[in-house]
Amino acid sequence: MFQELFLLGDNPMDKFTVIFISLIILLASSSFTAALGITPGMTTLEFSPGQEKTISFTIINSEHKDLRLQIYSQGELNQSVVLSTEQINMSSSQEEQTFQAILKLTGNLSPGKHTLGIVVMEQATPAARGAQASIGAQLAVMHQVVINVPYPGKYLEGNLQITGDNPKNFVISLNNLGRANINKVSSSILIYNSSGDNVKNLTTNEISLKSGEQNEITAQWNVDALDGNYLAKAVLDYDNQEVLLQANFDVGQFLLELQQLFVKDFTLGGIAKFNLVVQNRWSQTLNDVYAEMNVYNNNIEEIASEKSATYNIPSGLQTTINYYWDTANVSPGQYNASVILHYGDKNTQSNIGLNVGQNSIDVTGLGYVISSQGTGSGSNVNMTLVIIIGFLVLLNVAWFLIFRRKKKQ
Repeated sequence: MFQELFLLGDNPMDKFTVIFISLIILLASSSFTAALGITPGMTTLEFSPGQEKTISFTIINSEHKDLRLQIYSQGELNQSVVLSTEQINMSSSQEEQTFQAILKLTGNLSPGKHTLGIVVMEQATPAARGAQASIGAQLAVMHQVVINVPYPGKYLEGNLQITGDNPKNFVISLNNLGRANINKVSSSILIYNSSGDNVKNLTTNEISLKSGEQNEITAQWNVDALDGNYLAKAVLDYDNQEVLLQANFDVGQFLLELQQLFVKDFTLGGIAKFNLVVQNRWSQTLNDVYAEMNVYNNNIEEIASEKSATYNIPSGLQTTINYYWDTANVSPGQYNASVILHYGDKNTQSNIGLNVGQNSIDVTGLGYVISSQGTGSGSNVNMTLVIIIGFLVLLNVAWFLIFRRKKKQ
């Protein structure tokens, strides 16, 4: 297929577009599984010896294709599955088709989770094999079966999730995997900052859990600490047994705040010393911070580009960053400028006005926009490129079809 596309000629734009066609085809092949689906995606069972369970599945032919499908099981318990059929043919007019699997659990299984997968895979017809070799693998979807085998006595499994900005919500999902009921379960949550200091202790509500039951306990923190990275350690206490859960989370926004910008003791024609007063709102030291200023005249031409030295700014502290502008060839008047603070993977840009006089520089319009490096306005450019590339692809495909038709004639 690609060899035929390169018959388009020596035009660089044609070859450029062919490359993009190839990339689009390769990328599209990664999403072909959307043409085939299976529902439900998972079945969870509680184990009992000698159990026999019939599970029904539905295969979804979302793109209405003619499909020849192979069905098989895989995993540690694949010998315990009997399939109602190992092959299904679906026509383009069939949107879905149901089949069944019978799970027979004999003997005993070790405590914990056991899994098996039931796979539905497309079998390519001889005519389609050549095309599939060009674009990637066959379509396949899988239904997962999870068998929970209870632990003797009491056994609790938990998962800690942290959501929200302020307040922070701490949710611990609980699953009693033991054969015995749990009378009381609660948790204390200890919160540590990036320096390892304990900044807050929380306590959840208390509940009981029957064997095999699932539930959750919660706590809430009205944040009264600096922005930054934090670690939560949750100690689950259930009937005099303990389980430790932990999760990292962020508070606030990774931000170096520009508070003031001013010039003192200035004379036109000399070197202006700019003072940027910034504060580190993060809970950790920001290293290698520097400022950059670009100055433009009324014709939007850049007439100066200045950078500061680098600074390490401790957490929570206010620091003055200095950079210098040589005004030897500068006339009095109004200038536009952008001041960019570089820190970590972010930029804080302030678009300002500079009113330059004989003995002063007044700064106006202080305000800032935060963006990550490599993002921001670039996303609009990328969208424009996507639209242009899409148009070129369609244009060249149409041209190619016309070319082939003329060639055959």
